[in-house]
Amino acid sequence: MTKEKFLKFVEETLEEVINLAEKESGKSLSRKIAFRWLFQKDEPIKENIARHITEKVYVDENNIYPCVDIGVSDILDDGTLIIFANIAGYSPEPFGKNWRGKESPFIYIIGHQFLNKVGKIPK
Repeated sequence: MTKEKFLKFVEETLEEVINLAEKESGKSLSRKIAFRWLFQKDEPIKENIARHITEKVYVDENNIYPCVDIGVSDILDDGTLIIFANIAGYSPEPFGKNWRGKESPFIYIIGHQFLNKVGKIPK
């Protein structure tokens, strides 16, 4: 897969994780997003998010990290969604099916903090 095709794939993935969060929360959500890696201490990234993810996950046409957890982790007071991701410890390989059987390196998840704020987990 070319880098530009993978970038488009990441853009679609971001929309899909928001759709999953909407389904789980029963609420329509903003498309205003920020991004951070799971253990990132810096401020979340607010621009060029898909490109940033691509730079970390995509090595070359035949080497892409095959297991990346990604999803909505939090929602800020202004409605901004925080999307987080974590690259598992597997070596890069060609684009293909993940362990859930989907053609994607991404495994969709939803953070407890987000679910708590939208009333889906008791405090």
